[in-house]
Amino acid sequence: MSTIARIDTATAVLPLPAPLQLGAMTVVRREYSAVQVTAEDGTTGVAYCLSREAPMAEIVDRLVAPHTVGADADDPAAAWERMLRGSAIVGRVGLVRRALGLVDIALWDIAARRAGMPLWKLLGTGDAPRESMLVAAYPSADRAPREVADEVLAQAAGWTNVKISRIPDPAYMRELLAVLSAELPADTRPVVDVGFGWPDAPTALAEIAQWGDPQLAWLEDPLLPEDAAGVARIRRESGLAVAVGDEVTDPAVLKALVEVGGVEALRLDVVALGGVTPAREMIAWATERGVPVSGHVYPEVTAHLGIGVETFARGVNPYDPAPSFILGGPSFEGLVRPTDATGLGFALDPAVFRFERD
Repeated sequence: MSTIARIDTATAVLPLPAPLQLGAMTVVRREYSAVQVTAEDGTTGVAYCLSREAPMAEIVDRLVAPHTVGADADDPAAAWERMLRGSAIVGRVGLVRRALGLVDIALWDIAARRAGMPLWKLLGTGDAPRESMLVAAYPSADRAPREVADEVLAQAAGWTNVKISRIPDPAYMRELLAVLSAELPADTRPVVDVGFGWPDAPTALAEIAQWGDPQLAWLEDPLLPEDAAGVARIRRESGLAVAVGDEVTDPAVLKALVEVGGVEALRLDVVALGGVTPAREMIAWATERGVPVSGHVYPEVTAHLGIGVETFARGVNPYDPAPSFILGGPSFEGLVRPTDATGLGFALDPAVFRFERD
């Protein structure tokens, strides 16, 4: 048996060419945290996440790593339980759960690498192409709806869904959604991400009523995810499909979104939820209830989980620099196919993430 010998962390801050507005949030840069976990035999696993400006590396170093070193490198689920219980006083949900998720993903990378197979094979999810969603555009007041629509349309071919963020201007949204409904390929549907931007269901419904008749795959994150009853009301009174779950760290909140909110799709953030270990349980739970699961970013990981995959444009794009520092990973040709390489099948650019060693 090989055990986990060490965990190293790194943080990278990458600028954006222009600020992004999503709900009440303004994003002017992307900060990422990453871990590199090393087993006694030298096998390494990696994972990364959007830090959201939280001290993720410090949380890993102080609250998660001490409970991980010495764990069985071939049993990530047992290591997850060890990490959870070791940090349970402060970390069953929230930032510590995110840090736990970061390490758990790297542990699964190690386990699959040691088994000599891709993670999807170890998990038994198969390598069939996954439904896909491209984060295509962030509208802004200084760009005309036609310009934003053209940006989306230029990228849309082959993708299951294309996502835009909501701008709090109903007339703008009405014009933009009308163009997309008329001109998108027949097999590609738009998604509008509200980014938790509405305070309550009545406010949401009043604005949606001014959008015309948008033909959406779903409306995403209209309210804070804890407001499952409000989500149910938006679904019922707007007639739109709704998907919620981004950034959720508490499995009970996701279950309420299904049982009370009645969401048409459950959004799952594999890092926020605590990693591959609890994500597998949540995916199985949702599948038993006939609810499809859509991954929130991190396509290099979610492609192995057998669920819908979300990605920004690969290579350089103006919204998320992550594709520029990923080496390897799945193939992105509309539908997303997981890699056949061992483990997660990707590496992090060492020029971006410099893991400190003694």
